[in-house]
Amino acid sequence: MTTLNYTKNRVALLLGGSITEKPYAYMIGIGSSIVSVTDTTLVIPTDRQSFTTITYPSSQKVKFQTDWNSVEISGTQLSEFGLVGSATGTTGSMWSRSVIPSLTFDGTNELRIEETLEVY
Repeated sequence: MTTLNYTKNRVALLLGGSITEKPYAYMIGIGSSIVSVTDTTLVIPTDRQSFTTITYPSSQKVKFQTDWNSVEISGTQLSEFGLVGSATGTTGSMWSRSVIPSLTFDGTNELRIEETLEVY
């Protein structure tokens, strides 16, 4: 996982109490490119899902989890995913982005993404 510039800016604003936008959902996609801290969206976003749970493993960590069931994810060739701060739209509010070797979902498996952000 790569923490993007957007995240660094938002954390600074959170500390100063002047932000209302926080991580909202995970977005998945089928695109592929090298991850850069200046990324603002996925290359080819295909779906977004609100968090299933948000937990706090320690005072400096927050863990986000999102699940897709076998019907929702069926037919997807997942190769990228990221944490987004917007309920709609696909650009401008990426908190993190990851690119992986393509995974094909054939309707027999589910997807869970978990990511822990740590401030240090």
